[in-house]
Amino acid sequence: MYRILIVDDEKDERNVIRFLLNKYHFQLDIIESNNGKEALTQLEKQTIDILFTDIKMPFIDGIELATRARELYPTIQTIFFTGHDDFDFVKKALSLRAVDYILKPVKPDEFQNTLCSVIQNIKNSEKKQAQIEANTELLKTHILNRLINKAPMEKLNNEYPSIDFAFLNDYSHMILMQFDEPFFDRLPKERDTLYFYQQIKEAIPNFSCDFIDLNPFQILLLVKKNKDTIFTTKRLETRIHKQIHGKYGINCFISISTELSSPSEMPQIFEKLEKDIEDRFFYSDSYVYPKDKTLSENIESPETDDDLLQTIQNAIKFADIVSFRKNMNLLFEKYRSNLDISHIYVRFLFSKLLQMLCQNLHIYDKKTINKTMEAIYSCHHFSDIEEILISVQNEITKRLEEEKKSPKHVIQIVQQYIHEHYQEDLSLNLLSEQVYLTPGYLSEIFIEETGCGINKYIKNLRMELAKDLLHRTNMKVNDICQTVGYHNLSYFVRSFREHFGASPEKYRQLERKMKENS
Repeated sequence: MYRILIVDDEKDERNVIRFLLNKYHFQLDIIESNNGKEALTQLEKQTIDILFTDIKMPFIDGIELATRARELYPTIQTIFFTGHDDFDFVKKALSLRAVDYILKPVKPDEFQNTLCSVIQNIKNSEKKQAQIEANTELLKTHILNRLINKAPMEKLNNEYPSIDFAFLNDYSHMILMQFDEPFFDRLPKERDTLYFYQQIKEAIPNFSCDFIDLNPFQILLLVKKNKDTIFTTKRLETRIHKQIHGKYGINCFISISTELSSPSEMPQIFEKLEKDIEDRFFYSDSYVYPKDKTLSENIESPETDDDLLQTIQNAIKFADIVSFRKNMNLLFEKYRSNLDISHIYVRFLFSKLLQMLCQNLHIYDKKTINKTMEAIYSCHHFSDIEEILISVQNEITKRLEEEKKSPKHVIQIVQQYIHEHYQEDLSLNLLSEQVYLTPGYLSEIFIEETGCGINKYIKNLRMELAKDLLHRTNMKVNDICQTVGYHNLSYFVRSFREHFGASPEKYRQLERKMKENS
């Protein structure tokens, strides 16, 4: 409800205005003052949308009151009503951007038309301001997206001179959430996305967040600073995971950054978050990364020794050096300080590991294997056993590096498959099957060879294809959405807008306008 302040030193005049407001059913919060000084106090005490004031009044006249009101509220709507009709007054009223002035005695029809016009002005102004704020928020999200993808700050400042980049200092932490399925592309309506955001807010009620949709598999949360509450990651990841699993019945992988000291470090921290969360391919028991070693030492590993040995054997088979080293280290960590296991079992287990390693790559003859096994059984400390196996591990790593497939060739096959199947659901697991590699290893070499992750590569390809279709065809946006591999129109529009800084329709209009002007 809008608020109107009626100012006149004659009560009868104020009563007439109040009567007309009620007669024409204007839903306004009505406040009265009998002079300019009292009205100024009311203006300083509460927000006023419409100032309806006489000219000649004690203490402060209507002209000065309107001037002071404009200083307090630049968008205030001012209407003068007076018994004076002269040219000098009209010029003064217009200089103060008065909406209108009404001569006394007030004519009901003129009053009604004037008030309707004023209220419409307020609504139009609010709508315009809301659009400006929405566009500003959109640009901020677009800037954040480009920043974490290593766009230089200087370049961003030059491209968006109207944006105050101080908002980047509002964030304290970054949280990366990832799903193994294209979760965000499956939310059917915009309100479902808003509902998802609400679940996050319920999980961390003391903090507000901004959200960046990176791709259908990933979302980045930027946590805002809260001077009244210290942000701590302890148990926070568990709350978020529990909230999402409880509402949607799916698991998400979460990585939380250390505290941000400067916006300029966002790209490096985001890169680390992505790297940390890649560990999900090696830990089947965890949804939180990076792994907290102090906590994991107190939790019994859910994987059996046979599981670990099989994983190591598969890593050798697929020439996955990262997985091989990772799981070898897991086995070492499991027994490095485990005093509950007998020495006999430890020697047996690592002798078995030695045999498996040597048999898979034939790096030692039978005599050397037997001699090394004797050395294992002769060790007095686990560190000595670990040293022997690390030496064997290094030999195997060297051999794998010589025998594994060329990464460039593998990436070319994956890129070709993506270009031929971009309309379909593409996942890391599916792509890794095409080249007979584990998802973790494919992800690693893809980033090394191309400089970006697979999900980002797919999104960039789809966005460029959509842009091309908008430029050279008259296809409907919904048809383009389906053509480039998206199932959800609102998600596609939001992704396109964040990627290029404008909606598909707006982008098409700008392209056509530029073409006409060229």
